[in-house]
Amino acid sequence: MQGRKQSFIRFLLLGTLLFCGMSAVIANTVTVSAKEVRAVWVSFYEYEGAGLKNKGEEEFRQNADQMFRNIRDNGCNTVYFHVRAFDDAIWPSDNFDFSSYMGDDTPSYDPLAILIEAAHKYKLSFHAWMNPYRITQKKIYDPSEESTTSRILLAVREVIDNYSVDGVHFDDYFYPSKGHKQYSNYSVLSPQEKMSYTNEMVKAVYNTVKQKSNALLFGISPAGNVEYCESIGADVKRWMSESGYVDYIIPQIYWSNVYMLGGKQTKLFDDRLRQWRQLNTAGVDMYIGLGLYRGGMKDSSDLGWSRSSKVVASEISKVRKSSGVSGYSLFSYESLYKKACRKEVKNMLSRISTVKIKAASGRKMKRGQRVKLTASVWPLRLGQSVTWKSSNRKIATVSKRGIVRARKKGKVKLYAKKGSRKAVIQIRVVS
Repeated sequence: MQGRKQSFIRFLLLGTLLFCGMSAVIANTVTVSAKEVRAVWVSFYEYEGAGLKNKGEEEFRQNADQMFRNIRDNGCNTVYFHVRAFDDAIWPSDNFDFSSYMGDDTPSYDPLAILIEAAHKYKLSFHAWMNPYRITQKKIYDPSEESTTSRILLAVREVIDNYSVDGVHFDDYFYPSKGHKQYSNYSVLSPQEKMSYTNEMVKAVYNTVKQKSNALLFGISPAGNVEYCESIGADVKRWMSESGYVDYIIPQIYWSNVYMLGGKQTKLFDDRLRQWRQLNTAGVDMYIGLGLYRGGMKDSSDLGWSRSSKVVASEISKVRKSSGVSGYSLFSYESLYKKACRKEVKNMLSRISTVKIKAASGRKMKRGQRVKLTASVWPLRLGQSVTWKSSNRKIATVSKRGIVRARKKGKVKLYAKKGSRKAVIQIRVVS
């Protein structure tokens, strides 16, 4: 038995040397751009579920590592992490209270430093997500006050001066909308006035970030409704038509294409995607915010989420085909593992997946020779098992473990398949 095992190892090693580097042809229908942003938001309300609240340093490190490994394994390369959800901070600060969502007291370690280290370990870009004006859920700083912008800049400087973040990120909270406790305080202002005050702050943040480093990015994720954005002071048209405001923009188009508007079924996602692309006359980097959290949701207005579990998968395909759009961001991290979103996630991962056969040069094998092929599947959450198949078993066979045996002179294609994706390699068996 031991002798057979050693012989088997010898022929695998020999075969590998002869077969080494056989070039692989990828048969996937989806091409993933190296520059494509595939992001996810991690919100303050997800700290506890991710095991980050009120933890000792060692447990915090372990849980942070697991979270970013999960993000990587789901095919993402960027994370927008909530570091300042209100007038607070998840880093030790002399100017801001420690976030009560991260812990009851400021810990002896630096959570933000650990989070960034863990993200970069998995080659994830880390953007520090901040809410600029919000003090509490019901109270904001007055955007017209210079002291407000000064306080926002203070937080931005603390982060970019002390941490190796890849960018600073704002979301869609600017002036309060109807229903907010402070809405009446600002109702006398016109949308133009609100946008003017907000623009002063946005430009100041942009300049502060760029003064630190041109490589640092500043971006904003506004609501998907342009008219609503303008009503709360988000001058998205200006941000996408003039330089000096943002490096990237991520409109939150959280709707499906089965949306009831005025009693009629509307392709709202397609309509909004088209609108945002048309507004981007300055060619600002644009990614699309996708509402993964809505998977399986029953909504009398937005029927698509209950009728299909391929909404996000379909939207990613459309994003990839849209000129001027170079990625997407998922809201939010917990949705990747939420039971209600399970089918959406499965279909999403299948849609973006790729399979590669690990081999390099030379496509020749001799009759009787055996070698072992290895396939890799991306995203990693899909698992690495594949189904192998030969186009002509008379010429060469391939086992379930990827072991190829050359049998007869001729050409043959060998396939590695995972779900609907496959990779193919062609070899020639010589006498």
